[in-house]
Amino acid sequence: MKRENCLLIIAGPSAVGKTTVAYELIKIDPRFEFVRSVTTRQRRGDSFDAEYIYITISEFRELIANGGVLEHTEYAGNFYGTPRAEVERIISEGKIPLLVLDINGVGSLVRNAGDLSPCGVYVYDDLEVIRERLRLRFLGDNPTPEGQKKYESRISQNESDYLTIPDTAPRFHAFIANTGSVRNTAEAVNAVYRDFTLGAERDSVNIERIAKHLSASVSK
Repeated sequence: MKRENCLLIIAGPSAVGKTTVAYELIKIDPRFEFVRSVTTRQRRGDSFDAEYIYITISEFRELIANGGVLEHTEYAGNFYGTPRAEVERIISEGKIPLLVLDINGVGSLVRNAGDLSPCGVYVYDDLEVIRERLRLRFLGDNPTPEGQKKYESRISQNESDYLTIPDTAPRFHAFIANTGSVRNTAEAVNAVYRDFTLGAERDSVNIERIAKHLSASVSK
């Protein structure tokens, strides 16, 4: 049976390339549209401003109380969340809501989905490959104490995600390795989403196998 009110969530460890895959997915099918986050942070006047809807802390708390955000988090003293109204607007316009979230965000959204049908896809890669990407991103040729701190924090978070993935795996409809070209990964994600909308069930056996492998890879 076809699923109604579907949205796609891409999750994965830091530096696995999930946002890059999301942008490639939009190139493949322009019906995908990023869901703008609602936030209490101050405007910065940069290119990222277009990704946010700015509200006050009291307005954000009211949204939470009224079920107006599907998931939310606090970072550096500011609140960020996924507004239900934005998801519903995108669907009403005949497009597909697309989100890039962390594991906790996916869990919260799935719990609060209501009549929405979230298709969660976990994109993964070898931890050592990701570690090298993080090293280049935060340390480069001129490492700084701040960069070192961010590097170590992301590595720790990635290892934590992989260790807990056997428990959080039920939140996802599929696991996809981002080990080839970005295009191939995006096409694989698109195929999973398409099958999801047509009513395909998750391959729980394969997901469990991959989840156990990722968890075991942390101690290697």
